[in-house]
Amino acid sequence: MNKYLIVKRIEFAITYLCNVRCSHCYSIWGKEEFSTHINKSLARKIVRKVGRKYKPKSIMAFGGEPLLFPEIVYAIHKEAVDVGIPLREVITNGYWSKNGDKIKEIAQNLAESGVISIIISVDAFHQEHVPLGIVRRTAEACLQAGIEDLAWSPCWVVSEDDDNLYNRKTRSILKELEDLPVRNSGGNVMEPEGFALINMREFLPPRKKIPAGKCSDIPYTDPLDSVESICVEPDGRIAVCKDFHIGNASEADVIDIIENYDPFKIPEMKAIIDGGM
Repeated sequence: MNKYLIVKRIEFAITYLCNVRCSHCYSIWGKEEFSTHINKSLARKIVRKVGRKYKPKSIMAFGGEPLLFPEIVYAIHKEAVDVGIPLREVITNGYWSKNGDKIKEIAQNLAESGVISIIISVDAFHQEHVPLGIVRRTAEACLQAGIEDLAWSPCWVVSEDDDNLYNRKTRSILKELEDLPVRNSGGNVMEPEGFALINMREFLPPRKKIPAGKCSDIPYTDPLDSVESICVEPDGRIAVCKDFHIGNASEADVIDIIENYDPFKIPEMKAIIDGGM
């Protein structure tokens, strides 16, 4: 086992395409270089190999909007069930279809494929594009399908407690949905990246650039010499931290990529570890 990279979690960026274009989004910003979506067979192979060797505790599909390609999401989670990954998640904007029967079909297929947690983004930004009625129907379909855990994930501006027009709108949206038995995950705070740098600059803190500060200062990341999760990009590249790619699983064996990871042999990573920790 690699002492610098112990895989406790696998994340899949199914696609960076999205059916909405939120004014704060950083997920789809600058992602034009990537394939439309990850290859389904490759994704299954990665789950199978990593799952068997490292016994990760969780797996998650995100995007873009992952359910633009539902068959890939189903396949990944079925494989995760087979290798015994206990926590199986999807993050989505909930805009799967305008057709109620299609929404129910997708929800049922997600449940049958082994998804146990669905996190739906709801806030002032998403609801500029996604009708709240659609989100409600999606949540209801997930509940009816037997999804074990359903959560709202709002994006807050400045902080959850800050009183600004975006947060007020987000609180109003959550209020409208509070009759549903869906927990509030707490969400996250808008990052100084992507479209937010253009549209929301007055609300943003100064952006720290690599190698200033440690990599784990960036949300959803680990220190580079004790990484516990990998992110699989749509083209098969394996990422640690943010945009640090350590290999491509479509070109090399994913286990070899993981086992050969040494941040001290990569100058940019070494600079972060030596100067930022």
